Amino acid sequence: MGVYAKAFKGCKKLKKVTIPKSVKKLGKQMFKGCKSLRTIVIKTKKLTKKNVAKKAFTGVPKKAKVRVPSKKRKAYDKLFHKKGLAKKAKVK
Repeated sequence: MGVYAKAFKGCKKLKKVTIPKSVKKLGKQMFKGCKSLRTIVIKTKKLTKKNVAKKAFTGVPKKAKVRVPSKKRKAYDKLFHKKGLAKKAKVK
């Protein structure tokens, strides 16, 4: 199971997204154009650099906060910033 490329593209009123534990892949430009997005909750521990597409987090606003499982925080922080997450966006 995965989140397809451009899945939330253009959802200007979208404020919060939760990615469930069952997700294994993230597509490119999932959040492009989501100007109101403030919180992304990622519950899965199955993400790696191979199954997260390039530019997957392109379009996530700088003020957004990404919540991840505590044991994966360091790895996901590095991974998501490499995959297009803004430098000022926080991974908690």
